[in-house]
Amino acid sequence: MPGRGLSSYDDGVRARASLFALMVAIALMASGATTARADDAQKARELFTQGNTYFDLGQFDKAIGAWQDGYQLKNDPGFLYNIAQAYRTMGDAQKAIFFYKRYLSNSPKARNRSEVEQKIEALQKQLSAQEQARGMPPPGPFGPDNPGAAGTAPTEPAPASNPEVVVTQGAGAGARASGPGATSPSDIVETRPVDAATSPPRRVDLRAAIGFDTWSSGLQENAQPSFAFTLAGGYTFGNPAARFRFRLGALLGYTFLKETDSRDTFTSFLVDPTIVMRVTTRLQLMGDLGFGVLSIGGLTPNSALLASSAVNINGSAQTFSLVRLGVAADYDLTKSVSLFFWPAYANSAKKENFYANIGRFEILAGVAYRP
Repeated sequence: MPGRGLSSYDDGVRARASLFALMVAIALMASGATTARADDAQKARELFTQGNTYFDLGQFDKAIGAWQDGYQLKNDPGFLYNIAQAYRTMGDAQKAIFFYKRYLSNSPKARNRSEVEQKIEALQKQLSAQEQARGMPPPGPFGPDNPGAAGTAPTEPAPASNPEVVVTQGAGAGARASGPGATSPSDIVETRPVDAATSPPRRVDLRAAIGFDTWSSGLQENAQPSFAFTLAGGYTFGNPAARFRFRLGALLGYTFLKETDSRDTFTSFLVDPTIVMRVTTRLQLMGDLGFGVLSIGGLTPNSALLASSAVNINGSAQTFSLVRLGVAADYDLTKSVSLFFWPAYANSAKKENFYANIGRFEILAGVAYRP
């Protein structure tokens, strides 16, 4: 009896040890699977960006290859749309139709569905004309009654009912969603390569902003904030879908300092290089560091900007070097118009006869237009 009890105890220990080992193995396998999925998602995002770059360079075969590899890692229907765009640009109507159909099959609620169906119909007519020219009967009409018609693919399997989708946005290239409603075709499509034949990237922007300036240094006395106005423009380089891009701009700024017996006017002329970071399909952040000149006019011997009232400046405008550091948030209302908020700090080094370095804080808000 004692021996039998000890044996039962040992069997219980071994059973618990085996169960523990099994649980550890399952946990390790689950961890490895999660890591693999994360690696696949990251690689898919890299292939998406790589394909966009090839597309912009006109290397369509390489772009298609990159997007096909990305789709194998992550079944984002946006890859299919991109591939169709590339084939259409290359003039391969048959393959373009196939991938447009697959895109619509995987994105049944796509906001651009009517646009894609119009492209399919146009390509079908193109194929029909080509086959008629060769004396061949044209393909069937476009419509749901024809199983081979554009826009439908009943014989092909439907996408998984609960996929995990990588919504590849221009800045947040990697936002995830899951569930039957996870696919966001509008977000996906807005970041796809632009159709070079109809809608080139909008790289030029014109900006107008108003706000106020406050003086942080340069005055012998305090001054009230003053109205400020800025006109700016620039050209943005790089892939529109990339997270970071470079913008080269220029700006003209105006403000004034109201004093008891004078009004000192400040006019700025700057070259304004800018780093642009896309956060979402509509929101982007910008950081700029401008270099240029500041012209101050309307000075009198009693100006608070001067070190002494005995200084005789003869009313002539005074020119300073100017450095301006700004940050901005841009929100797109449409493809052409956005609103922005633009705080900045501007500094001009002290000149002879002036009280100190002239430092100003600017708070601006305005509208940007991309023609």
